[in-house]
Amino acid sequence: MPKLDSFSPSSAPLRIKGAGYTSMMLSVLAGIALGACGGDGGVSGTGGVVGAGGEVGSGGAPLGSGGAPSTGGVAASGGVTSTGGVTSTGGAAATGGAPASGGAPAGGADGSGGAPAGGAPGSGGGSGDTCELGTTAGNEVLFIGESFVQASTIPEETSKLAREAGSLMAGEEYVDRSESGTWIGPGGPGKSIPKQYEDNANGVRFVLMDGGGNDCWQGGQESHRTAALQAAEQLFQKMGQNGVEKVVYFFYPDPIGGQFSSLTSCLNALRPEMKALCDAQTAPTCHWLDLREAWDGHPEYTSDGIHVAGPGNAPTAAAIFETMQANCVAP
Repeated sequence: MPKLDSFSPSSAPLRIKGAGYTSMMLSVLAGIALGACGGDGGVSGTGGVVGAGGEVGSGGAPLGSGGAPSTGGVAASGGVTSTGGVTSTGGAAATGGAPASGGAPAGGADGSGGAPAGGAPGSGGGSGDTCELGTTAGNEVLFIGESFVQASTIPEETSKLAREAGSLMAGEEYVDRSESGTWIGPGGPGKSIPKQYEDNANGVRFVLMDGGGNDCWQGGQESHRTAALQAAEQLFQKMGQNGVEKVVYFFYPDPIGGQFSSLTSCLNALRPEMKALCDAQTAPTCHWLDLREAWDGHPEYTSDGIHVAGPGNAPTAAAIFETMQANCVAP
């Protein structure tokens, strides 16, 4: 029976105009304006506060073109001042005239707090994380798994995408400690997938992994699935104790070929169980990726029905990196 040690299975603003009145009339009108608009110290009255237009739109900038009141206190398009919004002599905005919490300053420029919820733009900024690009070193990201990873160029392709996105410095690579033939549960030759992590855990913040293929291919019984799940749960616990922040668990595409019917049946049983375990993790958080969607309709991605062939490497890495970006993994 073949082994899975090669298993791999982007109108002008209103202005207050003067008329040609006499100096005396200007003085009278100025006095009336002062009395009507708020008086003390030249601070505008209640009408000086921007109304509905002061609301922050998506992205943190005020709604309306320009985002700032026009000269004379009349709000730009989208912002309506309440009655009496002309500022009196002295022109200071009334209390409360500052942008709302989280809003950008008048004029729409980004300021403190002006960034959208979720932090500064970065690689995907998902799940409320502050996702700042370039904050991860290559040796803080670890690939583990069996030959679906080890016999491929997935780690190299993923590292390339990270460099192009600004998540890695030029010349840096993610660490790959995957080993052909290994199981996530007990059994199989060489270092188990949990052992791959344990031997390389120092300084690792993010883990990119698969696992369970050989447990199904070389094992295949319900007991092997149960052992795989138990081993994965223990692995997640160790990661959490060591300070791993996030995991991407990518699970196999469907094997191609009638000779893999038993393997396919086992993977179909293990897939939802392993996904439920991954989804339940909080420290580290675990982000599930089912590669069946990326591989659907692409038999050229494999040469033997279960391993990644040349054309499949870049699309598989792209699916992994897309999941990383969407969840702020190794930004």
